[in-house]
Amino acid sequence: MDAAERIPLPSKISLQRQMIGGDRFYNLSRWGVTILLIGIVQLIAGESLWSPTAAHSPMIVVMWGYVVFTTLATIMVFIPQIAAFLRFSFAVDILALLLLTLFNPDPREILYPLFLLPLVNAAFRLNSSASLLTGLITAFAYIGAYLIARIGPGNGSIPSDPLGYVGLTLRALALVFIPWITGGLAERWSASNRLSVALAEEKAAEALREANAYRDQTRALYEAAYTLATTNDYQNVLEVTLDESQKLAPYTCGMVLLSTGQTNQLFVASSRGLDPNDRERIVTIGPGAIGRTIRGSDPVVLDNFRDDPELMAFTSLHRHRTACLLPLRFGLNTYGVMVFASDHERAFGHEEVEKLAALASYALVALQNAQLIYDLQQERTKLLSKEEEVRHQLARDLHDGPAQALAAITMNVEFIKRLLERDPARVLPELDKLGQLAKRTTHDVRTMLFELRPLALETQGLDVTLQQYFERFRDNPTKIILEADTIDAQLDTKVEGTLFNIVQEAVNNALKHAKAQHIWVRLRQTPTTLETIIEDDGRGFDVEKVRASYDQRGSFGLLNIEERASLMGGVAEVTSTPGKGTTWKVIVPLQ
Repeated sequence: MDAAERIPLPSKISLQRQMIGGDRFYNLSRWGVTILLIGIVQLIAGESLWSPTAAHSPMIVVMWGYVVFTTLATIMVFIPQIAAFLRFSFAVDILALLLLTLFNPDPREILYPLFLLPLVNAAFRLNSSASLLTGLITAFAYIGAYLIARIGPGNGSIPSDPLGYVGLTLRALALVFIPWITGGLAERWSASNRLSVALAEEKAAEALREANAYRDQTRALYEAAYTLATTNDYQNVLEVTLDESQKLAPYTCGMVLLSTGQTNQLFVASSRGLDPNDRERIVTIGPGAIGRTIRGSDPVVLDNFRDDPELMAFTSLHRHRTACLLPLRFGLNTYGVMVFASDHERAFGHEEVEKLAALASYALVALQNAQLIYDLQQERTKLLSKEEEVRHQLARDLHDGPAQALAAITMNVEFIKRLLERDPARVLPELDKLGQLAKRTTHDVRTMLFELRPLALETQGLDVTLQQYFERFRDNPTKIILEADTIDAQLDTKVEGTLFNIVQEAVNNALKHAKAQHIWVRLRQTPTTLETIIEDDGRGFDVEKVRASYDQRGSFGLLNIEERASLMGGVAEVTSTPGKGTTWKVIVPLQ
């Protein structure tokens, strides 16, 4: 059973679209191989591909047949109804290369590297077992074609020394294991992505079920507060609350005071019957009735508030005789206070106070809903910004590293091909340079893969994974030193992954910007916490200045680290002084 048969129908449709996109990319790559084959066959045949004798050359016939197939495949890939038949088009590519190998009289193995493209494509479309089988069939067919091509006069010779057979065996083994290994990695990556999507869909469904249950409960129990429960604007909540309160307990003057964000200060968020000057008033919480209401949890009724300094600060209340104050509090969070005043004595009896308290609780729920929706919108915007930042960073890393290196490798290959004809003596030194460049590129790609998904975390722990990661920077001028205590606590894999990402971001920032000579990473385990310290002796920076300029900056490194630590229930602190280095301290609870 392949990947498409193990996932739901909506995901299958998405997978089919991805496969069509992959077919188009692979077909574009196939044109590159086709153009390269035309040059190789021209080189091997030693004659023009359009000459009258070209039709009698098996290699040229196969090559032109492959050009026709590539053209048809290009047309088919843009027709969705038949594009699915291209799923196994890699078999035609492999067959064409085998035939060209069979009819190749040249002893040089110029065609061998071209097998990698269709085999890697097969690995991404098949499971690991099928990829291994494809590699085995290709390897045996390649050995047969290679040996048959060299039997008979004028066709070269079969290797007579053991080293020749060793080389042939190694090439065949590469054809077996490259698709198998690539298919295994692709299968694990695909499975991980499907699991992440399934978990996200499950969480979203659970959140939706909870929201629907809460909505139904609110509608059944608090029909009178339906408008409050369905509004998403906190200002509308306050307006509706004051209007509905007028029906429950008629008042002459009413207002809702909410926190300004500053300690012990409230502002008038909404009001009825209040003078214009009082609407702009800021109240400082003190020992008066407003302060007692906020610090407590029960409504406060005053039949005479002439001596209350907080209420008498409002000139509109001077002509009133009685007042009712209700706290807007939920748990440890205090949003403000509602104040109702009347010019009638004893206007707020026990029944009226209960009704106002119930309506205040409805208003509080609606305020929380509005706040949650606002927070979710902010989080969504923040997540999208982070996702965009990660994509841009990955694109920059790929462009500055592997993409340029691959372009250089391609140019060197073309250069070496020309040297084969003009100056063969320079080929070996150029191949050595090409091999070194390929090794560096492989190292950079593996480092990027390690950073994206450090598989060692799942089996060897955080300290070993960090050690393996830092070994990839041993040629860097900046020396990275890991000082890790024995970590015997059982850490959650998500916590380990988040800590690794924090260390990775802090170290990369130091490497790119700090110009440090040393970077120290220390892991310390206490009975209740795990401390991670990243310190460098670089040029440092002004922390407050960086925080103040976030709205003009394109990256949010400090906030990323602090928010990741917060998601684990921990804290992250940064200290830095220009010219004196930077120190990050991340503390995570073990439980």
